[in-house]
Amino acid sequence: MLLAAVLVVVTGCQRIEEVKGTLRIDGKPARGIRVTFAPVNGDGPRGLATTDKDGAFTLHRLGPGGKTGVPTGSYNVTLMPNIDRPSAARIPERYLRGTELNYEVVAGHDNVFDIEISTK
Repeated sequence: MLLAAVLVVVTGCQRIEEVKGTLRIDGKPARGIRVTFAPVNGDGPRGLATTDKDGAFTLHRLGPGGKTGVPTGSYNVTLMPNIDRPSAARIPERYLRGTELNYEVVAGHDNVFDIEISTK
């Protein structure tokens, strides 16, 4: 019982939630784009994923084990193109900074974020 209480204090009662979604650029699925969720308050692990051929992604926490999901809270989202693929979709500068896209990961919700951006 004491161990459980210590773990609650150490982890700050943060609940881990699975986060997934899709990324579409100009209406088309975006393959090979790195999606990063960074906590707005700067405290806690980031979530990272790379979109598949359908633009789908599932976040994994940075750190040992790279487990699925991130703690509940507010996140700034950045999108980075795959520099190893010259044919990768172009990402407008504003999405590289993490100030355009903001999402709230909520306990007990689906936390599915379908992101639609435009290069125009």
